[in-house]
Amino acid sequence: MKNIYTYYIISLIFITTMSTSAFAQTFKKVEKETDDAIIWTKDRRLKLTDFQAEVDATTSKKALTGANIIIVPNSYKNGVYTYQVFAKFHKDLSWINTTSAYILNHEQLHFDIAELYARKMRRDIQKIKKTTGKVLQSDYRRIHKSLFRSYIYFQKQYDTQTQYSTDQEEQQRWNIIVADDLKKLENFSLDL
Repeated sequence: MKNIYTYYIISLIFITTMSTSAFAQTFKKVEKETDDAIIWTKDRRLKLTDFQAEVDATTSKKALTGANIIIVPNSYKNGVYTYQVFAKFHKDLSWINTTSAYILNHEQLHFDIAELYARKMRRDIQKIKKTTGKVLQSDYRRIHKSLFRSYIYFQKQYDTQTQYSTDQEEQQRWNIIVADDLKKLENFSLDL
């Protein structure tokens, strides 16, 4: 994890247990919150107690957020899987060594950025569905690949421009940017 982008972890998870059954299958519903993870929702803000990983004593950083975008199968019918895209916060990969609400807000924005890119994926998936009538697993992979670099760059730019939260003016500017971008893509949010 040391060489992975330190404030965020992104992965593409496909659970590809294939079935040759002609009957429709329904998969386990994704839980909004478990003991070790949180799915992004508009009403659930991060709390200090959500950061459960051991603090990295070798760094001067105040926190680390383990957030990613996951893609999980939702159903299988007539030989085609449908998937759902979620922004996920990993409690067991995230730590914080301060009680500062300001730092907590900075970390929340990392999670919000994961949701922003999950919405962009949902938007692109919807475009394909409207055009072709179905979305293949290869489409999900292609969309993820096309957005991955942009997502990482956006996260890095956020930390660089806010100087890892120390530039309060820039932090406020980024709060507005991300909130506005989330609002623009509100049609692609999930109602969990």
